[in-house]
Formats: sequence, structure tokens, C-alpha cells
Amino acid sequence: MMNNTLSREKLMRQIQMYSFAVYDALLYLDAYPDSKSALEFYNKNKKAEARAIAEYESRYGKIRLSDSEGSWQWTNGPWPWQNEEVK
Repeated sequence: MMNNTLSREKLMRQIQMYSFAVYDALLYLDAYPDSKSALEFYNKNKKAEARAIAEYESRYGKIRLSDSEGSWQWTNGPWPWQNEEVK
């Protein structure tokens, strides 16, 4: 379960960590599609990634352009590589 007091930066880092793990598992599964442990790892991290994204978006807005539904509010906050709010 995620800590409700995570900062924006820490939450974004969690998303990046889970996204990397998911992508890495996908690459492994390309070579070893019958690996049950890799599939379990993938599923676990995919769910954690989805939870982290949902929490981030509930607090700070959408982080993916494809999910913006015509609203460009995601550009109002800091970019992932910025440490402070854009003013």
C-alpha cells in the first residue's frame, strides 16, 4: 500500500520505477514466454504502476497526453525532470 504522504517527486519516481520493471519484464517475457515467475513479476508491477499513476493523477492531474481528453492542464505543473513548480 502506498503512503498517503508521498511527495509529488517521490510518487513520480515510484511510477518510473514500476514502469521500468514492467518494461523489463516484457522484454524478458519476449524471450521466455512460459516463465510463470516473470509473468507474476510483470502482473505485480503492472498493478503497482496503475495504482501509483492513479494516485498521482488524483492529486496532480493527468501525466499522459493520451489521457488528457482535450484538457492540457498537465502542462501547468512541473515536468518530470523539474524539482519545483513552474511559475
